[in-house]
Amino acid sequence: MSAVADRARQVRRRLGPPRSWAGRVDAALTAPGPGYRLVEVQTLLSLLIALRLLGRDWTRIADRPAELTGGLTVVSWLPPLPAAALVVVQVLGVAGVAAVVSRRLPRAGYAVAWSSYTVLTALWGESGKVMHNDVLTVTVGAVLLFASVPGRGRSGGWSVRWGWPPRAALAVLATVYWLTGAQKLRHSGPEWVLSDNMAWVLRQGAVGHGAQVAHWVADHLVVSQLLAGGALALELTAPLWLAVRRTRALFAVAVLLMHTSIWWFLGLDYSAWVLTAAAVAVPMSLRPERRLVDVVRRRPAPPPAAPERPTALTPAGDAALPAPR
Repeated sequence: MSAVADRARQVRRRLGPPRSWAGRVDAALTAPGPGYRLVEVQTLLSLLIALRLLGRDWTRIADRPAELTGGLTVVSWLPPLPAAALVVVQVLGVAGVAAVVSRRLPRAGYAVAWSSYTVLTALWGESGKVMHNDVLTVTVGAVLLFASVPGRGRSGGWSVRWGWPPRAALAVLATVYWLTGAQKLRHSGPEWVLSDNMAWVLRQGAVGHGAQVAHWVADHLVVSQLLAGGALALELTAPLWLAVRRTRALFAVAVLLMHTSIWWFLGLDYSAWVLTAAAVAVPMSLRPERRLVDVVRRRPAPPPAAPERPTALTPAGDAALPAPR
């Protein structure tokens, strides 16, 4: 038995068996986890936020006429911001990401980065229809605002307070995807797949280099229905994919394929959704003792650790010894 499994068994024995399905879910979400996994997920989400902050000219918000703003968002109470103020918010967000990556002030830096990103995306979406491109990143990223993040040089331990945030991010990721599928069924029912709905979407929305293929799919009803059914099935089964460690990376690949096809056919950029899913699901698909940096650098997996003597646990369920490297 590895040291990781030994610690998990100690915590389960200390807390006792869950009495209900809700208790079993809670026990799974709040089990101890390695600090470096939380650092990986937080760092990847922060880098994605920086990419989004730097990839758009946010000063265009200030150029919009007042008649085209005023949509209901979380920042509707703010007065119109001049271009200089928007740049300041952008710079603060990037500086927050730098604080996370350097591990100097990871928790405060992440809060600044996420808040800046949320403010700018909300202001961007105040005109007309709410833009969904950044919704998943903002929603999943909000979980880590409540996380107690290990500081510089303290990412090797094993703790409940470091185990729940990545799992909660997985749960939110699964919930958002499930809701997108459930909303399709709520508004359209099975006809969203079984009718010519997708065919008309492709005919009316096809753009650019993918238009020819999109029209071919639209002209073959069975193919368009299979495309719609595959997307709906992926969304509705997201909780199942993400509940199992071995299928989490496969979910990230499936999401990449689905959103790439949407971009190819319709020109809609959901790259932030793809990268958010990867930032959470890929690290959480690794064995607890396996670090993401080891996978990237193709280092061999560490041998199983020898059984350890039982260690004392803190009231929060933290193991006294660090997790195996």
